[in-house]
Amino acid sequence: MIKLVIISIILIILYPHLAFAQPQIFTTLRGGVDSIIWDGKWSFLQEWKPASEDILRFNDGNELVVKTGHDRENLYVFLDFVTETQFKKFSDYGIVCIDVNKTMSSYPQKNDYCFLVTLGSHNPITLQGGGDLAMTNHFVKIKNDPNLIAIGGVSDEHDRYTSIPHISYEFKIPIDIMGRSDIYSFYAATYDAQTDKVYSWPQNVTNISSPFVPSPSNWGELVSPDKSLPEFQYPIFTLIPALVVLIYLTSFKMKNRF
Repeated sequence: MIKLVIISIILIILYPHLAFAQPQIFTTLRGGVDSIIWDGKWSFLQEWKPASEDILRFNDGNELVVKTGHDRENLYVFLDFVTETQFKKFSDYGIVCIDVNKTMSSYPQKNDYCFLVTLGSHNPITLQGGGDLAMTNHFVKIKNDPNLIAIGGVSDEHDRYTSIPHISYEFKIPIDIMGRSDIYSFYAATYDAQTDKVYSWPQNVTNISSPFVPSPSNWGELVSPDKSLPEFQYPIFTLIPALVVLIYLTSFKMKNRF
């Protein structure tokens, strides 16, 4: 029993996401990032193929594909709104929100960031939590990181899912903006101005209210299962030998008792 408890503690420390029931996206270390063409669409066969894939199908028939990957320095996100074939330039938008500390607070804190770009734009907006105004959902606009890229575009025949033109968004987000971790709170969505609806991951967590971002407590998790995203976490590696010694001493004591 003691061994089981100790092993459970180790697993929770190493893989804390296993202890919670949050929706999860498992991202991956991807190559070929230098060949990405930043035009807001899937430009050639291999461009977004190496990234992880999460397909969301909604009750009204719409479909959103969320692809994620990283190169240890940047997080890459591709939002492919496969079924959105009616466009409103500079009104439709894609948004990615991320929080490194997983505070799960009811309203955004300063460690919560959102990156928004409208259809047809190469100029993203960076929002940071911790603002005073409830009418802006406690977000404030801040200066973009010089290495941030976000573009909203219209797909063509190179798109993997359908050749029918539809809306898609590309993001390159420097990891140092948020800080390094193998687990982030994560939210991604597209807004359809034609119907005034938001289609998001996690699904069905968004209320229609400016700026269309739900409480961080409703965000899911972006997980790097191979821990390729963060720097090595030395406190954890020093803790493991101590727990191994504890298991050995406990076993030795139990043997001597009998």
